[in-house]
Amino acid sequence: MALLDDHALVLKGLVAHLKRYPSLVVVGSSPNSHHFRSLLAQMPADVALIDYSLAADDPDGLSLVRSLRAAFPRVRLVVVSAYEEAPLVRRILAAGAQGFVAKSQDPDEVVRAIDAAMTDRIYVPPGLESALVKGVDAQLSPRETEVIRCLLDGLTVTQIAAKFGRSLKTISAQKSSAYRKLAVESDVQLFSLREHVAAMVGAQE
Repeated sequence: MALLDDHALVLKGLVAHLKRYPSLVVVGSSPNSHHFRSLLAQMPADVALIDYSLAADDPDGLSLVRSLRAAFPRVRLVVVSAYEEAPLVRRILAAGAQGFVAKSQDPDEVVRAIDAAMTDRIYVPPGLESALVKGVDAQLSPRETEVIRCLLDGLTVTQIAAKFGRSLKTISAQKSSAYRKLAVESDVQLFSLREHVAAMVGAQE
């Protein structure tokens, strides 16, 4: 298997943990997607364990999953992320990943996810299975959609209120409601899930 993460300590920790399992052989690790592609081309792996959020000059998580799936169709992809909202997990799996592990989970869950991928099973964290089965992303109202789109474009709540001629209180309420539906807790998290949220918003227009 091969590992992709832009944090050296994380990579070393994962390699050390996986070495405890004789059945798992790590053929290589990489801190960026460019080097990782070269690694997979030179040393084929059965499973690739990839971090969802890499450095700014790397593709976002969903784009990376899609491109790796297209370039290396035989490699099973398991994604690791600090964000574990059901809508995001659904999109990651739909993009071609066969497993998802939350960074809040025990390291042994990584091994379970790898084992599942090796036997062509889907792995998601305990507690997310039922949410994934529902298969429907959050539905925003038209005005909530407008607010989220503007936020993604870099506008502040005050600027959005002025743009649409609504009160600051109204825009703030619509933003809060949209965040609850999207399972987003902050502006930073919204932008970290930019492609996922933008795709959801676009699909509802």
